[in-house]
Amino acid sequence: MKEPTVNDIARLAGVSLGTVSNVLNGRNSVKEKLALRVVEAAAKLGYRRNSNAASLRSNQTGMVAVAVPNIENAFFAEFVSLIEHIGVTDSEGVMFLTTGEEQQRAQRQIHNLISQRVDGLILIPSFDLQPTIPALETYSVPVVLVDRVESKNPFPSVAVDNRRAGHLGGMHLFSSGYKRVSFFGHRHEHWILNERREGFMEAVRDAHATSSCQSYEFGLTPETIKDESLRILEREPLPEAIFAASNLVAKGVISALQTLGLRIPEDIGLLVMDDFEALTLLTPGISVVAQPSEAIARNSWTMLRRLIAGETLETRHVRLDPKLIVRGSTTGPQRRRIGT
Repeated sequence: MKEPTVNDIARLAGVSLGTVSNVLNGRNSVKEKLALRVVEAAAKLGYRRNSNAASLRSNQTGMVAVAVPNIENAFFAEFVSLIEHIGVTDSEGVMFLTTGEEQQRAQRQIHNLISQRVDGLILIPSFDLQPTIPALETYSVPVVLVDRVESKNPFPSVAVDNRRAGHLGGMHLFSSGYKRVSFFGHRHEHWILNERREGFMEAVRDAHATSSCQSYEFGLTPETIKDESLRILEREPLPEAIFAASNLVAKGVISALQTLGLRIPEDIGLLVMDDFEALTLLTPGISVVAQPSEAIARNSWTMLRRLIAGETLETRHVRLDPKLIVRGSTTGPQRRRIGT
């Protein structure tokens, strides 16, 4: 099958060859609407460029881009801060933006960012952007994916081992004496979130607790998570403990528990995936399965710098170990009964 050319892209997009060239080379002289037409046409035709070869270009800007869905998510905010600190230390410029969770906005924002002539992109994708990620090759800049990875990734990637994180959290709750544990997570079509659930379910089977544990799926906003949590927690029997599978779930669940007047850990235990400052300020502090934020940031930065230099990566997909941090929210059902 014949490989598509820039002429094919220009014909399909209805633009000139010069416009195609400007877009594919990241020049910001093209209007946004036309640029999106070029990117979409290139992706539809399956046009690919060698990003490693392109990274050898001599006109590097010394500027790296970082794109995250939002900064309300505590992990995303911490990641951006860490990357900025690393960039300052390495005397590199870092620009960042948020893409939201909507595909067209994410595509538009990333195009605008790369059009600023950056040397490379570190991307935490919005979930809706996942199907179009391979099209980023048309920009001819090195890309490293972080956190929201898939089972197979078109670019190098860095993330926590999410399945191990789910298993680690589940085993901590069962070893603490809880038997009736509920997993509060997100929709299964999101691969990393499903990996957390699968890890937890492995722990359920290891603990022979299949008949006493439940798994629930929520949306991606704390408000809807709170509403759905209220409906679950108002039913009987109340779970002995909850494993909140993300910091978004944690915010919704904690709000629901407070609304119902349920005490942690006296009435219910709570374990959260992801650590953030508010969890340490509550009384008691909330136990967490933490992502190694600094290691994720450092690995993604190092990988991108090597790609920009045209070097080959020995490992293209890095998966890092989670860390269990035990605080007062998972003291176990026996201790809860003594305290009441």
